[in-house]
Order: sequence, then C-alpha cells, then structure tokens
Amino acid sequence: MAFKVLALLALAACPMVLAQQYGQYGHGQQVEQYLHEPHYAFEYAVHDDHTKDIHSHKESRKGDRTEGEYSLVEPDGTIRTVKYHVDGKSGFIAEVIRSGHAVHAPAVVAKPVVAYKPVVATYKPIVATYKPVVAAYKPIVAAHPAATSYVQNGHFNHGVNHY
Repeated sequence: MAFKVLALLALAACPMVLAQQYGQYGHGQQVEQYLHEPHYAFEYAVHDDHTKDIHSHKESRKGDRTEGEYSLVEPDGTIRTVKYHVDGKSGFIAEVIRSGHAVHAPAVVAKPVVAYKPVVATYKPIVATYKPVVAAYKPIVAAHPAATSYVQNGHFNHGVNHY
C-alpha cells in the first residue's frame, strides 16, 4: 500500500519538476514573473428594509498598506463598525466601535405548566362464548322441465324440444 502511495506522489510531482526545469508550463508558454505594487480600492453598501440587512464595506490598498472599515446593524439595533489596517509585517489591527442604543423585544412571560395527571385505564377482557350453528340437512329435489322434454311418450327426441 505504501508503494502505491509513493508511486502516485512521484507521478504527481513529475510535471512540476519538468516545468521548473525548463521554465515552462503546458504548451511551451514562457512564464514571466511580474513584480508590481498592488493597488486597489472598493466600496459597497446594502440597505434592505424588508430583511433588515443593513451593512457597508470599503477598503483600499497600496503596496503593503491596507486600510478599510465595515459596519453592520446588529439584531438589537446597535451599529458595529470595525476599522482596520495592515501595514507591512505588523499584521491585522482592528478597532471595534459600537454605537447606538440597544432596543430589546418585550419580555415574554411563560404560562405555568399544568401538572401531569396520568390516565389510568382498566383492562376488561372480552369473553366470547362459542355457539355452534347446526342446520338440519334437507335435500332439495325438484324436477327440471328440460329433463322431461327428452323423453315424451316413451320416445327419445334427440334433444329437440316440442312445446
């Protein structure tokens, strides 16, 4: 099993080694390193009265210095604003500012719980008595009119009825 893992890792590393050796990736395209200073700025805001989603964000960067701030309205109505900056290797430094007055929903008073009263059911077995039904056998004998039509006057009519 370990051999299979090592073989797969070796196969996966081959294209990277070849690309580093020849300075190419893919179909003979030369990769060039560009050293430039990153520079950007953006800003957006959302104000949706239906969902109560209100927030904004803005950020700018020039080289190793990034500054920005974002704010949002908390569920209790206060506004949280976070101002941050990154300067070189100092890391992310943020300042959190809360403003506004919290508005809380009215307290809900719980109703007392009714004590549990167990329901006691009594078991009453159903007892059925067996009573056999006995019917007297009475054979029913009846003469069928078609049976008499085959023989009339002592002669066999071959199934022809003469009424």
